[in-house]
Amino acid sequence: MNAGVEMLKNYYRRIAKFSSAVSLLYWDMQTYIPKSGGPYRAETLAEISGYVFELSTSDELGALLESANPQDEVEEAIVRVGKREFDRFRKIPRKLFEEYVKASTLCEQAWQVAKTNNNFKLVEPYFKKVVELSREIAEKLGYEIDPYDALIDQFEPGMTAQKISRLFSELREFTLSILAEIEKASPAEDVLSGVEIDAERQKKFNEWLLDYLGFDRSKGRLDVSEHPFTTPVGLNDVRITTRYISDDLKNSIFSTIHEFGHALYSLSIPEEFYGLPIGSSASYGFDESQSRFWENIVGRSLAFWRGIHKNFIQLFPEFSSYDAHQLWRSVNIVKRSYIRTEADEITYNLHIILRFELEHALINRELDVKDIPLAWNEYFEKYLGLKVPSDRLGCLQDPHWYGGSFGYFPSYTLGNLYSAQIRASLSKELPLDQLVEEGKFEAIKSWLYEKIYSKGRIYEPEVLMEKISGEPPNIAHFQNYIKAKFEHAL
Repeated sequence: MNAGVEMLKNYYRRIAKFSSAVSLLYWDMQTYIPKSGGPYRAETLAEISGYVFELSTSDELGALLESANPQDEVEEAIVRVGKREFDRFRKIPRKLFEEYVKASTLCEQAWQVAKTNNNFKLVEPYFKKVVELSREIAEKLGYEIDPYDALIDQFEPGMTAQKISRLFSELREFTLSILAEIEKASPAEDVLSGVEIDAERQKKFNEWLLDYLGFDRSKGRLDVSEHPFTTPVGLNDVRITTRYISDDLKNSIFSTIHEFGHALYSLSIPEEFYGLPIGSSASYGFDESQSRFWENIVGRSLAFWRGIHKNFIQLFPEFSSYDAHQLWRSVNIVKRSYIRTEADEITYNLHIILRFELEHALINRELDVKDIPLAWNEYFEKYLGLKVPSDRLGCLQDPHWYGGSFGYFPSYTLGNLYSAQIRASLSKELPLDQLVEEGKFEAIKSWLYEKIYSKGRIYEPEVLMEKISGEPPNIAHFQNYIKAKFEHAL
């Protein structure tokens, strides 16, 4: 036994217990907290998060990291990633961190009110404070060229605004070059929307769907929130949420599958990694690759709808006149729309590119908070050709900015690109469509566990992708996947 590394692990596991409490408080705030409890919850989260921050930046932890003397690849990764996080957090004063947590918590609560009332002005002063604090944190963290780099590095190690701009520019050109033709050929009728389905029946199907996919109910639960999310609360405890819209059955189905992907990744990381610097996904982009893999590559495949068709129409006899192919076409309609989480696989990335460009401008002081609604609407019309009729359908639809998560949005598109590359590698070794149609997901999960989940955060994203596919992240795999699916299959 390596005594130095064991002492370091025990210290991190102690931090993890307090972090677990923070996660539970946050999950409760998004699901069940009484309306009037919000302000005090913000103070509580700030105080406990501040204590976690103190433990994560203590001289004691610094000394343990320096004296650990790792003996193998896993121990080396614990120390390497631990030092990286330690050095970064040490640059931020605890007072600033607590102020940021409190401000972003209050802002996210104000966002919920603003969204309900369709009025950006209600959240604007809170949001201005969050942007100011995020800029200050970026300055404390430091950067070579762009302050945004300091923020995105928290979510996607090694990624920069310059790299994203190049990648997104190529992706935008590809998307716009094929969008009009595919949209024209897309089915005109969405047979799954516009039919009233009560929340109880939707919930019953989503519960069945989680069982079908193999979600371990002893390690997680499904609840409801304004915006679907996944929160790993503790060891063997991951909470996911969905939302039920009475005349849009697809919304809850694909939100649930998406969050299942996040939860599966979290629950599949080796237990011995829990609480350690390597005990999470390789990056937020890789985490999104799994939610998008299960939501789109599995959940929006013809094989999947063939597999679930019988059970689907048993619970929803309203759709019994449609076969699996017709339902599959309905969940793959390509049509420009306002809401990111409801977007098809082609237009989705335009929603992300818009958000990246706006938040990049915000952090670089090229855009003022008060001008966000106008800028959003201008960019949206430029990229998606639609005039935004309201803040609720525009700049208020997502909680990410209001919760202070600048640098997060690019992870979604990176996840789309990673998932297509993962699919290409997996399909060389397994009959993916056959396994999906037969509901034999364990073979797929085993492959993902071996290649991705079991590695935790040992490798940075580009290195892990090379180990999986033999090459660094490559946009061509996503382009090939989209062309094959939409230009010929529908």
